[in-house]
Amino acid sequence: MKHTLTLSAKELAGSLLLTWLKAPCNLLAPVKNRISLILFCGGFSFLFMYIFSPFNMNQWYEGGPQTVTGVFGIFSLCGVTGLTLSQFGLIRFKGNKPLSHLQFIAWFLGEAMLIAIIVNIVNVSMHDYLQYSWSEYTDTLKYAFGVMVLPYSMAMGWFYVGQLKNQTTEKEKDSALHIRDEYDKLTLTLAPSNLLLLKAEDNYVHIFYLNGTVVKKELIRSSLKKLEPQLSGLGFSRSHRSYMVNLSRVILFKKNAKGHYLLIDGLEDVTIPVSTSYLSDFLQRFTPAC
Repeated sequence: MKHTLTLSAKELAGSLLLTWLKAPCNLLAPVKNRISLILFCGGFSFLFMYIFSPFNMNQWYEGGPQTVTGVFGIFSLCGVTGLTLSQFGLIRFKGNKPLSHLQFIAWFLGEAMLIAIIVNIVNVSMHDYLQYSWSEYTDTLKYAFGVMVLPYSMAMGWFYVGQLKNQTTEKEKDSALHIRDEYDKLTLTLAPSNLLLLKAEDNYVHIFYLNGTVVKKELIRSSLKKLEPQLSGLGFSRSHRSYMVNLSRVILFKKNAKGHYLLIDGLEDVTIPVSTSYLSDFLQRFTPAC
């Protein structure tokens, strides 16, 4: 008796989470992403502290040697300094291997600790009534993390969306059909689904394709023999020595007194013959209409 291994929803979620934590995190590999992260976190943190004054921070420095706005600006520069040291200095020690998501989370926590150290040093230096202590540092770490986590997360989310868009664009590029003439010059690039029909005539090929909802026609110097190897694996088939059709666009396969013929969606006024040499392939795919 065969036993089927099944996982509960909790076990499946745990397995997926573990896989994700071990997967590489490349969101900050591009230099422009790291620069954007630093500038965004610095600017956002300053505005966040200035507008919302989290933890009643605006009351901490009233009557001090610096204005509250000045203190917020200095703290934001401390954050920029810490992220710059991390993203363009310390990051070199990790080597060429990308961080996993788990390692990246640990790295982020380390960045928060580094920024807290810088802020703590600057804060104590600016105010005589403060002293270096573990409790002062832990308080600074709590506030630094609270201010930093939101813009950092927003930036990483933005980079993730951009990465998904780039991956989609690359897939679209990879799946695009590039049609070249007999001199190997690129003459047409389109999605395979938009290519309707190819008709050979002397040393040329008429290409019928969709541009939006409009059927266009392109004439290139080439032959179906040259184009067939590229198209045969994409759902195209010869119906005649002079015709190659997109099988997914066939809307009618019929027999009349002259033989079998096809109609293509979008080219209903063009009758496409099916010769005896290619008839068996079409009989396997379609049932002739009466």
